[in-house]
Amino acid sequence: MKTTAQEFVIDLIYDLSRADSQLVYLLIILVCAAIVIDAVSLAIRHKEKESGVKKAASALGIDGSSLLPVQNYISDAQGLAGRPDAILKEKGEFIPVEYKPLAKKIRDRYVAQLLVYMRLIEEFERKRPPYGYLILGKNKRRVKIENTEEKQLWLQEILDDMRSHLEKNTPVKALPHPIKCRKCTVQEYCEFSQANNFQTNKK
Repeated sequence: MKTTAQEFVIDLIYDLSRADSQLVYLLIILVCAAIVIDAVSLAIRHKEKESGVKKAASALGIDGSSLLPVQNYISDAQGLAGRPDAILKEKGEFIPVEYKPLAKKIRDRYVAQLLVYMRLIEEFERKRPPYGYLILGKNKRRVKIENTEEKQLWLQEILDDMRSHLEKNTPVKALPHPIKCRKCTVQEYCEFSQANNFQTNKK
C-alpha cells in the first residue's frame, strides 16, 4: 500500500514528537546547515556566471565576492601590483581572468594587464600560468591569451619604458583621441586637449 506525502509528513511529525529532544535538535541543525550550504553554493555559482567562469573550471577567487575573495598581489621585487577579476583552477593551473564589460575587441593594454597578473601569480603561487582569459563585452566573449616568452618580452619593454620615464622624471607624451576626449570628464582642464584643438564639447 502506497503512502501519500501527507501521511508521510504526519508519521514523521509523530515520530519526532516521540523522539529524544537532542535528536530533534540535531535534525534541526542538519536541516539549517543544508539550507546554508545550498545558499552559499548558489551565490558562488551566480558569481562564477557573472565572471564568465565555465563549468570545467573551479573558481579560486572572484573580485567583489565575500565568499571567494581575490588576493591583491603586491610585488616589491617586480615593482608590480594587481588584482585579477577572477582566478580559476583548470587542470591544476592558476588562470587569471580579466573582465572588460564595455570592450568590443582586444586591446594591447588588456593583454598587458593580463600578462602582469600572470607574472604576479607565478611569483606568489610558485607556478607559471600557461594562459589567461579576457572576458569581453556584455555577451562575455572569452578570449584565451597564451603566456608566451614573446609576449612577456613585449611586456618587459613596456615596463622598462615606463620605469625609464619615472626615473628620469620625463613627461610622457599624451596621445589624445577626439572620441575619447569627447567623453572625458576633465576635458576642459586638459592642456593636451586644448593644444591639439580638438572639438570635444558636445554640440
